[in-house]
Amino acid sequence: MDTRRGPDDWLTFLEQFRDADQNGKLSTFRKRRWDHFYEHRSLLAEDALASMSMEQAVALYRASGSSKVKDFRTNPVEEVRDSLDFLLYDTIRLEGRFDESAHEEGAYRLAGAGKEFVSYLLCLREPSLLGVWNSNAEGMLQVLHMYPTTLRKGRLGTRYIELLDALQRVRGRLGLVDYREVDEFAYAVNRMVHSNKARVTA
Repeated sequence: MDTRRGPDDWLTFLEQFRDADQNGKLSTFRKRRWDHFYEHRSLLAEDALASMSMEQAVALYRASGSSKVKDFRTNPVEEVRDSLDFLLYDTIRLEGRFDESAHEEGAYRLAGAGKEFVSYLLCLREPSLLGVWNSNAEGMLQVLHMYPTTLRKGRLGTRYIELLDALQRVRGRLGLVDYREVDEFAYAVNRMVHSNKARVTA
C-alpha cells in the first residue's frame, strides 16, 4: 500500500502552519532563531569576522539551537573566526567546506559544533539558497515521505547536498519564501505530529 502523503495532507500541514503563525504559536521559536537575523548576518560579513568576539560567536551558536555551549566556549576565538571564514568564504565546493567544518574529524571542526550549527550559519548567510539540517528538518521530511535514502551514509557534505535537494522540493511545493520559513515549517510540523501522538496515547 502506498503510504505517501497526498496533496491534501501537505496542504493541511501548510494550513496549520499558517494558523500557528497567525496565532503567535511560532513567536518563541522565531524570536530565538531568527529575530536577530540582520544583526547576526552582519557578524558573518567577511570583513567583520576578523573582529568577532567570543560572546558574538556564542550568540550565533545559541540561535542555531546547538546545546553544547560549554564545549563551544573552549574554542579559541581565533579558531572560531578561521573556521567561519573557511566555511563561508573559501573557494572549494560547498560539500567540501561542510565536511571539513561539521565532520568530527574535519580540519575546521569546532568543539561542540556539528551540522546543526554549520548549516544554520550557511542559512543565515544565504537564506534563499541554503537550509538548516537538524532533527526538525529530518522529522519533517520523514512525515512528508521525502526523506532521502542516502542521508545516513556517505560523506557529510554530500549528504547535506541531498538534504538541500529535499528541502528545495518542499519549499517549492508549498511556496515557502526562503529556508528560514522552511526551518519554521519543519519545527511546526514536528510539534503537530508530537501533539497528535500525545492525544492518541492520552
